[in-house]
Amino acid sequence: MKGKKRGKAGSVGIIGGADGPAAVFAVSRKKLEKSWAEQEAFLKRAQRLAVPCEKSFEETIRYLCKTYEAQPAALSKSQRQSAKMNILLNQHPELVGYEPLPKDPTQKQLAEYARRQDQVLERAVFYPEEELGLVIEGYRISDRMAQILRERERRERMPAGASRLSRLIESWAGWWRGEDAAAVEEVRPLVVVLEKTHEYMAFDGPGGGPLADDLARFGGIGEEDIRTQSPRFIGYAYLMKKDGLWK
Repeated sequence: MKGKKRGKAGSVGIIGGADGPAAVFAVSRKKLEKSWAEQEAFLKRAQRLAVPCEKSFEETIRYLCKTYEAQPAALSKSQRQSAKMNILLNQHPELVGYEPLPKDPTQKQLAEYARRQDQVLERAVFYPEEELGLVIEGYRISDRMAQILRERERRERMPAGASRLSRLIESWAGWWRGEDAAAVEEVRPLVVVLEKTHEYMAFDGPGGGPLADDLARFGGIGEEDIRTQSPRFIGYAYLMKKDGLWK
């Protein structure tokens, strides 16, 4: 990615001759270098293919409600707490005293970092939600659409090339063990947790993966995302690659 230097292996000690661990390390490094080069080449191609198509957060919420029959829902204390902590740690780390791990840390620095992390998490837990100006909402996906998303998630998790027979066997095995997957999953609904001030979105429940992907496709990308290869652009680019649209 632009603006980021690849980590060097200077801190890694290698003991052995050219035909031992050092040789294995060299091969692994070559593979990593190749992977980085391929990723960078793909993202550059994606930049040329990309067209700004960004939707507003409110448009995405309306799409969620219309397409997935989502209705406003009360959130649990833990769901609200999780949203607050994620926003704090990712967008306002300075408010809870978070400091990144130094490059090539020593054992002492690692131990100190771990100790600080406990303090950071504790501060995030007790940080007042109202001081962040959060507007947190919950939306529950209809049971009908949640079942469709759960089934899509199961299909996507099947190994590449898995046949229809494989899926039938898996289903039969569950029945034989006395498992009623549909009945078990119905007791845990699929809920989307939103925070409007920071345009934060999280998914709680089976089927959340395919739903997150679809909302990312709909939400699109803006000119700034394309120019800077933002995390939003990278996620969108790989979705387009997954869909066979960008190669």
